[in-house]
Amino acid sequence: MRPDDLTGPELRLWAAFAAGGEVDLRPRDAVGGTAVDGGGWGPERRVRASVVRSLLLGGADAISGETPMVHLVGARIAGKLRLVFAEVCCVLWLEECWFEEAPQLYGATLRVTSFGGSCLPGLGMGATTVDGNLDLMNCRVQGKVDVHDAHLSGSLLLQGAHLSHAGGVALDGARLEAKGVVGTDGFRADGELRLLQARLSDGLHLRGAALHQPGGEALFAPGIQVPTTIDCGEGFRADGAITLTGATVGGSVSFDDASLTPARGNALSCPHLQAGELLLRPARATGGMDLRHAAIGVLRLHDDGHEQSPLQLDGLVYRSLEPHLAVNDRLELLSRDPDGYRPQPYQQLATVYQSIGQDRDARTVLLTRQRHRRTTLPWYARAWGYVQDATVGYGYLPERAAVWLLALLATGTTVFALHRPHLPSGTTHPVFNPVMYSLDLLLPVIDFGQERAFQPTGPTQWIAWLLIGAGWLLATALAAGITRVLSRQ
Repeated sequence: MRPDDLTGPELRLWAAFAAGGEVDLRPRDAVGGTAVDGGGWGPERRVRASVVRSLLLGGADAISGETPMVHLVGARIAGKLRLVFAEVCCVLWLEECWFEEAPQLYGATLRVTSFGGSCLPGLGMGATTVDGNLDLMNCRVQGKVDVHDAHLSGSLLLQGAHLSHAGGVALDGARLEAKGVVGTDGFRADGELRLLQARLSDGLHLRGAALHQPGGEALFAPGIQVPTTIDCGEGFRADGAITLTGATVGGSVSFDDASLTPARGNALSCPHLQAGELLLRPARATGGMDLRHAAIGVLRLHDDGHEQSPLQLDGLVYRSLEPHLAVNDRLELLSRDPDGYRPQPYQQLATVYQSIGQDRDARTVLLTRQRHRRTTLPWYARAWGYVQDATVGYGYLPERAAVWLLALLATGTTVFALHRPHLPSGTTHPVFNPVMYSLDLLLPVIDFGQERAFQPTGPTQWIAWLLIGAGWLLATALAAGITRVLSRQ
């Protein structure tokens, strides 16, 4: 039943509703006009929100065989469109409209809903259910867009939209369930983009988007669950922090060619992130990156040496590290941890090198770990560490132990050839051989009979004791190094 007080534009909308017709209130000669100019539109483009609400709730008679729809273009929506807990019977399509007040659709059950190209002072759609997409493409919203706890069978479409709620939350999508969130084609948010514990089956797509929240969270999505991808690459800009703590992503998380410039703190926080692939190759990153206790399949980490961003890597686990760079370049990344020495990142890197058969690089990593650890020890332990490093490379350079053994053997041979040890009287003895005698002193597990038969005297006793002590240390380290190599075969 039609109300009697409808204006001309409202009569047109009421008449077109039953057959799903479009009502376009834009002047035919309008050139370049947008919904941003809606504050100056006159009564010829004014439609009351109460009329739209009445149609959406079945106030007009339906026509058999037709699909009703509210399809309004270029209108000024007067008053508040309030559909709290309502069950809407048809598609809502308000295109390039200007809203005097923020629509309130909390808890409503909707069909496909579009505000494409419209200008709104906010949008309240918390806990709504939408059977289809929620279209905010090319919208201008000067206030908060609230879709927390909403359930969409389709996606939240934000291509080309500009959400502005500076210093606050521009989009609250906490616990949102949808196919995806698509913010590409110039999407911009001045304020926090909040996707806490959201569940997006088709991914989060922010390629080329610009998020602006200096001093705060540009993207706050801890616990987000995405079976596919999170794409923040190809020109993505975030003037604020990005938080993906505890996120679960079946595919890739990409910050390829992104610009991450928080005012303070970390640019990217991903503790306990689980992802099949993580691409950390930003064009610019002025803050640190926290990857502690994350589990990544393939880590694509590039560093061009221009940005020295801190990296927190303790507990990070990954199967593959790409691209392949020199081991010293990878070690330089590990040295940036602001938390100081942590053994696990070195062990993880060494494990990856071992898995691809690069044992020499793995030993280099483990040796560097020991050297870094040495800086945390008291002075006497550091002194002993320097001895171990110089002699046997902490056991990771067994060839160094062999060189020392040969040098000591040559020294002992020369000394004892010139100063033959004393022969106890009344005993049988083998023929003295300075080489075998020195070997007998150096090798604690081998007995050539020379050490027992001959006794050094005077200063040569000190040299003999030095060879015995050095032999125990070097032979043990050499054996450990050989065992370590054989165990990896």
